[in-house]
Amino acid sequence: MESLDRSRAVIDLGKRLVAELKLGDDLTAQWMAHFIAERMDAAERASPEGRASAQDACAQVVFKLWEHRNSLPSRIRPFRELEPLLQTLASLDVDSGPRFRYWPQQPSDQDIEGTEIQGRDLLETAVNLDYSARVLIQFLLSAAAELATDKAIPWLEAAIDAGANAVVELRVVEFVTAGAKLRGTDEVAREVLLDKIEKLEAFSQLATAVATDFRSKLELATEDEDRHSPKS
Repeated sequence: MESLDRSRAVIDLGKRLVAELKLGDDLTAQWMAHFIAERMDAAERASPEGRASAQDACAQVVFKLWEHRNSLPSRIRPFRELEPLLQTLASLDVDSGPRFRYWPQQPSDQDIEGTEIQGRDLLETAVNLDYSARVLIQFLLSAAAELATDKAIPWLEAAIDAGANAVVELRVVEFVTAGAKLRGTDEVAREVLLDKIEKLEAFSQLATAVATDFRSKLELATEDEDRHSPKS
């Protein structure tokens, strides 16, 4: 039964791809649409003896095209609406040096407890700031990309059911929508929101304090520069 369901899911994914390819105005896209449609038709019409091989041939073609989905013309790429999100997330990364947000694991409570009191407080604050930054980024991207994720989800569901790889797109959608829907009971959701609010307010207060400190340093530097500049 699982094999039959998977075969149907592959054909459903193939049908979605064919529908997109037919939107293209180039001969290559039209040829690919026709070729995949032929393989799907052969798989659906195959005799019991030849069904397995026909389904396998169809799956190979569908998966091969799926692997090259991002090389298709822009207007017929399955996840074209997600591309601005991918570019935005990539722009938040840095090319040189490690960045705390992208470390695979945060420091444990034991690691933090082992530091001196002042250092421990700073580390705990850094962890909370990283969390707050994620909340802000998720909120902004969710607000900007609601339509894009709505269009991407049917493709993701079709790919997952068929066993096709869509890890990157899935992670992007999960990240963007993580803050949009709170799971659990109403009380749990309320506690999560309160926690977010507290950390964001602390983020805002700390950002204001640091900005004030930077402004004071800038004013001192400007005054020192004026004192040492030659008088006209």
